[in-house]
Amino acid sequence: MWRQYTHVIHDTCDVNEHAASLSMWDQQYEQLSAGPFQGRVEELRIGPAQLFREQTQQAVWQHGLSRPGTVALAMPLVAASDSWYCGRRLAPGESFAVQADTEFELVTHGLFDVVALDVEQRFLLDYARRVEGVTLPADWKPSAEKEGVDTRQVALREMLLTALKTAREMPSLLAHAPMRRALVHAACDVLLAGVSEADESASAQFRPTSSARRQVVQAARDYMHQHIDAPIGVPELCEALQVSRRTLQYSFQDVLHLSPVTCLRVLRLNGLRRELLRGDRHASVADCAAHWGFWHLPRLAAEYRALFGELPSQTLQRVRDRVGAAH
Repeated sequence: MWRQYTHVIHDTCDVNEHAASLSMWDQQYEQLSAGPFQGRVEELRIGPAQLFREQTQQAVWQHGLSRPGTVALAMPLVAASDSWYCGRRLAPGESFAVQADTEFELVTHGLFDVVALDVEQRFLLDYARRVEGVTLPADWKPSAEKEGVDTRQVALREMLLTALKTAREMPSLLAHAPMRRALVHAACDVLLAGVSEADESASAQFRPTSSARRQVVQAARDYMHQHIDAPIGVPELCEALQVSRRTLQYSFQDVLHLSPVTCLRVLRLNGLRRELLRGDRHASVADCAAHWGFWHLPRLAAEYRALFGELPSQTLQRVRDRVGAAH
């Protein structure tokens, strides 16, 4: 699944050409305003996930169907105040869900810039069961009807823009399976964020016992030590231990007073540092980071410096300087 990925950019000068640029979506566009059409579609497909950004510069009426068998979420970055999606006024920064088996209608005016993602529904529901411990109905879709910008929408914007920028400017990083896996898991986490929060408050009485929490932490510690040189994430740990993310969170917080995310991040940062300290003259910080599943390089640099007191590039340069001086 993680071996398959494609990244394409289509610059278009015709509304019909533009409508056909996004793979697997069945769409028809009608140009409503006078003047030459200009558009761009940037698309990244990784296994079960499709991430894209679409830009148009004329008033357009769109209608059609999204990629079959998927769960989709979109968010305008730029939208005129008189833009509408299925009878709902659009606002920049507010996400909206796209139902795979229902035709949608979208009317935009002037410059319109939107980012979106979709994930195959079977994969997403299985991920929810294995990682979140939540069984969702077959027709589940994310709820995005509330007004205003919430944390999920911020995460959606950041994840999509960063992933597309990485594919565009540093495509070699996508050669690393941990990077591709981390991006797909991040897409699933964004789609399932509301479910996880609602389920946590509804099922608080099912927290594991003290003994069970210690057993979970011990099993997690054993697994992490056995795979010390592998970029483990929370989803991989949940699957290995056959526990939900919520159970893992409760157990780590109660036993270690740390979150599993923090523990795994520290392990991955230490793994990255060990790799940088080897001083491979052909290695780059970006490639090493991708091997350890870090897809947001500015955030990585800040976390690495906070932990080790220097930037990853400084670690690598220091080792290379020492090796060069020895010769």
